[in-house]
Amino acid sequence: MSLLGVAPVLVALALAASAPAATQRGVYATRTVTEPAASGLAVTAPLSDFVATSRARVIVPTAWQRRSAPAGQLRFLTTQNAACRYTVTYTVKSVLAPSQDAAAYVAARLVPPTSRHLLDAGARGNRAFRVVRQAGIGGRVRLDALWAGVLTKRSDIAPAGQTAWTEIRVSAVSRSGDECHSGTWREALGPTIGDSLAVARTGLRFARKP
Repeated sequence: MSLLGVAPVLVALALAASAPAATQRGVYATRTVTEPAASGLAVTAPLSDFVATSRARVIVPTAWQRRSAPAGQLRFLTTQNAACRYTVTYTVKSVLAPSQDAAAYVAARLVPPTSRHLLDAGARGNRAFRVVRQAGIGGRVRLDALWAGVLTKRSDIAPAGQTAWTEIRVSAVSRSGDECHSGTWREALGPTIGDSLAVARTGLRFARKP
């Protein structure tokens, strides 16, 4: 598990520096996803014909098989071993919430069942993430992750005392009947999702009202 503060910074910088070379070797790929206008945040005049949306960039293993997904989502099928596969879905959304520390924001919105269920976490400046294993669901394994960062504090988007945040939520669910032991999520998938979020980047986009 990453420690909040210095360790995530070093991990993020190392991954960011190595990502282009890794991508060339066919190990990682950069994926982008843009929030649909339907879920964007209202903007006041003179841009009231637009909504504010988030665009996210994440780095994922090329071994993850891309699957179709609704607008604002990325979906992959991962193979951990011959008897264990997970469907991994990334969703990006803009949210208005009180101005606060990013780590506190994430901690309040993704609470693990117990401290042992917290698989990874990190923070850097106005961005933070955590990865959690949820309680079992019908014999299947589920991991949830949340990355949050300040999108903007522009007064035409965020009222006084509020901040426009970008949330990247990740869910990973094993297939029904698969045999996914703890190594598949504690030592492999959980840290991989954490690494993906540690180097995530987002930006503000304006789209016309739908």
